[in-house]
Amino acid sequence: MQLTQKQQVLLSTYQNWLKENKLNNKCNAYFISKTSMLVFQVWDLEKLISETIWLKTDNYKWEFYIKTLGEKINKSVSLKEILEIEKDFVIKTFKEKNASNNT
Repeated sequence: MQLTQKQQVLLSTYQNWLKENKLNNKCNAYFISKTSMLVFQVWDLEKLISETIWLKTDNYKWEFYIKTLGEKINKSVSLKEILEIEKDFVIKTFKEKNASNNT
């Protein structure tokens, strides 16, 4: 299953947001079409902080599969909602990390 054109634009927008905020060396976001999985990873140097895998169930719905840390989501959600969840997680993670480094 492929991403729709609209979903590809949304994912690209998120990837560009990572680059603009200089987080692309700490965060990955990509789609694996063979298995219909959307993968988000957050790294601290070489240590994986979080990995989220979402399974695509149809053209509009995604179901949560695995998340190493944080809240578990057991409902179908849109890609837009996923990107907001992931963006919030990234912002929170690096805001807390910067705060602990400054103390």
